Amino acid sequence: MQRRHLLHAAAATALGAAQAARAQAKPLTLLVGYNPGGPVDIVARQLAEHLREPLSRQVLVDYKPGAGGQFALTALKQAPADGALIALSPPSPLTIFPSTFSKLAYDPFKDFVPIGTACSFDFAFTVGATHPARTLAEFVAWCKQNPKLASVGVAGLGTTPHFLGWTFARKAGIELEAVPYKGTPQMAQEVAAGQLACAISPQANFAELVKGGRLRLLGTTGAARSSVFPQVPTFTEQAYAELQSEEWFALFARSGTPQALLDGLSDALRKVVARDDVRKALLDMGFTPEVRGAARLTQDMRADFERWAEVVRRTGFKADS
Repeated sequence: MQRRHLLHAAAATALGAAQAARAQAKPLTLLVGYNPGGPVDIVARQLAEHLREPLSRQVLVDYKPGAGGQFALTALKQAPADGALIALSPPSPLTIFPSTFSKLAYDPFKDFVPIGTACSFDFAFTVGATHPARTLAEFVAWCKQNPKLASVGVAGLGTTPHFLGWTFARKAGIELEAVPYKGTPQMAQEVAAGQLACAISPQANFAELVKGGRLRLLGTTGAARSSVFPQVPTFTEQAYAELQSEEWFALFARSGTPQALLDGLSDALRKVVARDDVRKALLDMGFTPEVRGAARLTQDMRADFERWAEVVRRTGFKADS
């Protein structure tokens, strides 16, 4: 019996090695569910450029924008589990959309297997440089005095910034209307011009306007202060621990992909993120280079899914209603 088990294990190992060898001969395609030029695309192109060397294969970036990143994940689900197609995704399509959409074309926990994260990032709460509020407490007081002007810009309803804004408003005891934008640039410009009271977005999206003196950050959502803006207190420091939140960009493969291929991709990802030039590029964009392995990422995804499911339930929001 023991000999039979050893033979089965050896056969499985040989099969995995053969599949890995066949995959090596094909280009690796990295799916991005967003338009070129955005943060996911920029990180994807950094990875694609440098994954070629450790993988010894061509790496291409393919764009399938739409539905908040769902199209790329749907394409990954429909692809063969041969490791030739992977996707780079933020958490929302995997951890929030199952609660906001009545039906998705994929199951994030059954159809995909995580390879690892490339980087993580915090969100930031910003107002225009001419806004009278210099702290979250002052902003709350301003909202109570100017309820008709109290609005928050977010890059789409049903997103992490949308629900962070909702959580902040409920905790602060104010009404804060969520105003959706298709992208951050217009939203940030309108905050800087005083046409919008505030906005929530990844810190990196505000960095240039903050450094240029047109925006003022009032808080960040990380567990610790930002290394780029260490003078800005976190939400937790300002008695809003419920808003602590950190997100990531991570690589995913189709469930059923041979473990040998997954191990090779994970090892290559670690080598790429460890490169000094890649780390500098990510840090310059406002991201923290960080590789979380499959086990840790699965755990984090499950925790985020449960957290946002409760928030979505309380808001009553449905993206397809």
